[in-house]
Amino acid sequence: MLEIVGVLCVFVAMAGWVATAGVAVETVFMAGLWLVVGGLAFGVPTGIVYHLALRRSLLRKGQLPARWWLRPTQLNKSIADADRRLVLGFCYAGAAGFLVTLLGCVIVAIGTWRSF
Repeated sequence: MLEIVGVLCVFVAMAGWVATAGVAVETVFMAGLWLVVGGLAFGVPTGIVYHLALRRSLLRKGQLPARWWLRPTQLNKSIADADRRLVLGFCYAGAAGFLVTLLGCVIVAIGTWRSF
């Protein structure tokens, strides 16, 4: 699995390099920067809401372990059925924000690399 992720990252970087070949370096850098800002602005609040909703759901069932926030996704199977859609919706939304942030970081790196 880790190998697949590594190959995918290299592929995305190469595709990004080719896709930005005709664009000014400053434009590439700023586009990546705005993706990072937007991903964080969306992902962090939804991640916080996910953690709060997960905590509330697990408290209702009486299954909130100590240090639950360290690996919360392992507790997704313990979410009450009534709360599952809400909690996992925020989980997936936060993950999407994280992926947008990572994409922005790759684009910033491409813009920085091209500036040399």
